[in-house]
Amino acid sequence: MYDILIVGGGPAGYSAAINGRRRNKRVALVSKEPVSSRLRQAHRVDNYLGLAEISGAEMAEKFRQHAVREGVEIKEDEILNLWQEEEVFYGLGKNEQYKARSVILAIGIPQKATIEGEADFVGRGVSYCATCDGMFFRGQKVVFVSQLPEGEKEANFLADLCEKVFYLPQYKGDYDLDPRIEVISGKPKKIYGTERVTAFVTSEREYEVGGAFIERAGIPLDRLYPGLEMQGEAIKVTREMATNVPGIFAAGDCTGRPWQIAKAAGEGQVAALSAVDFLAGNK
Repeated sequence: MYDILIVGGGPAGYSAAINGRRRNKRVALVSKEPVSSRLRQAHRVDNYLGLAEISGAEMAEKFRQHAVREGVEIKEDEILNLWQEEEVFYGLGKNEQYKARSVILAIGIPQKATIEGEADFVGRGVSYCATCDGMFFRGQKVVFVSQLPEGEKEANFLADLCEKVFYLPQYKGDYDLDPRIEVISGKPKKIYGTERVTAFVTSEREYEVGGAFIERAGIPLDRLYPGLEMQGEAIKVTREMATNVPGIFAAGDCTGRPWQIAKAAGEGQVAALSAVDFLAGNK
């Protein structure tokens, strides 16, 4: 059982983790990437106090090393679903399940279903986890849309199960893919079918498939924790970074603009202190 479960490995998440540990709490930071790719890919950061002319990759490594020194348990995993039973929060990851007395969401810019038909077919052919749902598509043709290189591992897993895997990368680079996978191009436009998915449409052509897997930086919020109150496209929080759900806090880009590292780090600290106060009140 953790005191604080932090979802997200960007500046807000690492700041929250470090400050939680400084208050002697058992902290788990769960992120699908060791440190957020948005930070790592920054060519140079010039506006963070005291660290002028540092690259995003260098800053990311400093954050990670600091957290390791403080004793933060860093888990390379993806939280697919959060729920609460009595006074305990549960987080279902791809690799394991987590239990905590409080949660801090530091998931970056909130993700949402952006492909036409995506939300309509969740659980009926649309999936966000190949290792979780891949067996349901054995022997079928599927498309895998990925915003991150991490999607290549999931697509390779599907290559052993599916008749055909079409891989639609939304990033540039070299692809480490099973030779049986066909890389396709274009922008994702539409998912459609009747009872289940039967086709996927890109800006270039249509594919007959039985399923569509989507890899983004995070799970859409309405899938992660239903009932979380939003303000526009951001998570609604108080000055203490508290959400409408007691025990769940949020920090960083997911709480709205400005999308800046310093703002995220400050909110992460506030969220950690608020979580500590919440835990003290619930003893």
